[in-house]
Amino acid sequence: MNILICGAGVIGSLYAARLREAGHRITVLARGSRLADIRLHGLVIEDIVTGRQSTVPVETTERLLPGDQYDVTIITVRLDQLPSLMPDLAANRLIPTMLFMLNNPIGSSKLSDLIGANRVLLGFPGAGGTRDGYVVRYAMIAQQPTTLGEWDGRRTERILRIADQFRAAGFPTKVSRNMDAWLKAHAFFVTAISGAIYLSGGDCIRLSKDNETLGLMADGVREGFTVVRALGLPVAPFPLKVLFCWLPKRFAVWYWRRFFASPMGDYVFGRHSRSASPEMRILAQDCKTLIERTGVEAPALHRLYNAIEAYAGQTGH
Repeated sequence: MNILICGAGVIGSLYAARLREAGHRITVLARGSRLADIRLHGLVIEDIVTGRQSTVPVETTERLLPGDQYDVTIITVRLDQLPSLMPDLAANRLIPTMLFMLNNPIGSSKLSDLIGANRVLLGFPGAGGTRDGYVVRYAMIAQQPTTLGEWDGRRTERILRIADQFRAAGFPTKVSRNMDAWLKAHAFFVTAISGAIYLSGGDCIRLSKDNETLGLMADGVREGFTVVRALGLPVAPFPLKVLFCWLPKRFAVWYWRRFFASPMGDYVFGRHSRSASPEMRILAQDCKTLIERTGVEAPALHRLYNAIEAYAGQTGH
């Protein structure tokens, strides 16, 4: 396939490199110093678990033009960066499939209105990491495979084909019948975690030693999942539903205490939370809208969202 990757952060770089190694033609849309780094060094990715590093040359572009033709565009920018990209995506009517792999709790209707419902796919990556200079250091998240879905839940030939291409590139991948529900649940999950990290000064090790804040985080996720159910939607993925909704809270506190005490906790959540406070602020605002829509009481989430607002203010966002 001829694929355009919009966004050259951790996720965009990782998926671009792996898909290029799998034989696809890849163009990465990047700007500024990141564009210069890719043109000079290629995409340099390093698995923090195995230490394996690879350098992958790719084509680059600074902008998507109305006449540009690709089989698929994969959008991996942060939610706060999406508005600046949307006019160019909407102006191009030649690309048949646009896969939005990013946080999006409010739903796909705005994307469909601008892009066209028949062109929109929703998804979320199964990896996390950080960028150190021109090197992207990443970790695959075993508990969270790459998840994809049509906006209306159909298992189309298109979504199954793309899922197969991702698997062939080394990404464990699942197809969801309700990505809107999945993304809403994930937004509550990740904002609760980020709020807890911010309450701990951005320090995952400190958070791992604070059972009170871990308990607040667990309560927040549970409240968020209650909101999702109040909207008439299923809670997914299933393991998180079990951990936060079915088991006693102490099990969630025990699990996340161990996770945040490990280097993986900082790579998967800590570094992203510290660098993405503008996105977390927008996500928290969107989640508040969903809370208000349902009338669910969410005292833990409101405390965590106050922490997100305070952290964003301290970091100048």
